[in-house]
Parts: sequence; C-alpha cells; structure tokens
Amino acid sequence: MSSEKRKITVDPKEALFEGVKIVGPLMASNGFTFHFRDEGSGSGGKFASGEFVRKDRRLELHFRHSLGLVRYHVRKASVSHEAYMRELGVWAQCRYPGFSDNPMDAFHDLAHDLQFAGDFLSGRGESVGRAFAMEKIDASSRKAEHMADWVGDTRKRDELRSCFRRGLYDDVGKLARALKYPNLMTQSEQKMVEIARKRTGAR
Repeated sequence: MSSEKRKITVDPKEALFEGVKIVGPLMASNGFTFHFRDEGSGSGGKFASGEFVRKDRRLELHFRHSLGLVRYHVRKASVSHEAYMRELGVWAQCRYPGFSDNPMDAFHDLAHDLQFAGDFLSGRGESVGRAFAMEKIDASSRKAEHMADWVGDTRKRDELRSCFRRGLYDDVGKLARALKYPNLMTQSEQKMVEIARKRTGAR
C-alpha cells in the first residue's frame, strides 16, 4: 500500500448538504433557513453553493473540494469570514479554515467559529457593517500599495530614507515631490521630509 495520502473526492452538492447538517442546528435555532443556490463546473472543478437566510441577512457558503468562500451579509454590507472574525477580535481563536483532509471538518470548524458571531446571528448586525467598511479600506490600501510599487514609489521612498541619513536634504525634497502616492509615506518618512524642507528652506 502506498504511503502517499489518498485524496478524498466528494460530490460538492452532496458534501454541501452534509455540511449543512453540521452548521444547521445553530443557524436554525436563530431563525435561519438553508437555501441551495447553484451547482456547476468551472476551471477549478465542480462546485455547489447555498446560504442560510433570515430576512435581511445571509450566511453564504461555497463548496468545491472543501468549504471555500464563507461570507456574511447584512442588508448591503458583505464581509468575508476572516475579516469579520478579525473585526470581532477573535481571529486567533478561530478554527476555520482548517487543514484537514476530511471536507466535513471545515463545517465543524465553522460551527465552532459561529459561536463568536452572536451579533450576526441574533443581534443588530452592526459588527458586520464595521467589518465591511474595514475590509474595503484594507482592499483599497493593498491596491494603492501595489500601484505605488509599480510606478516606482517604493524605490523612491527607499532612496528618500537613504538620502536623509546622508544629509542630502535637497534630494529628499525632490524625491518626495516625485512620489505618485505621497499619502502612503509612513509617519517617519513624512517627518524626514518636513525636517529636510526646514533645513533647505523649501516649502
């Protein structure tokens, strides 16, 4: 017998419904009902999706080879599992997503994490709105940082710090003015530019 692990293959729709049996009791006790939404096949293989729904809120679940996307919706706010748990300050205690070869373990891990989601399950859902806002900010920041690197701002900021350490204050000012995304400078870099401008008499 080969020592190599045999990959467990499952039918996504069947696995999703089996997983719903694990998460379902907690969701049902808070007034949610499960609705199967879709199944199909894409470049990554077969998939299935569904969601637990109660009035203006939904817990969205997608299954491919394992439980994948888990997303919370309250009215127009929508947030990923990780971002929501981070907003609640409990990410270090969370189990989902785990790394088990058994696809059902992911649903057990999610059921564990849902104990922290009281505001979503039975509260006003305001924490989902806060997490949604923070996730948007984080995404915008990552995009801006990527663009800053692409246009050469990261290199210019490295040069700016180097010039400041060597006392080349005119060059510090020139590099700062050349930045396409000056708002991404750290507080220490902003302070360097401020000092350099004072020492060169620049505005």
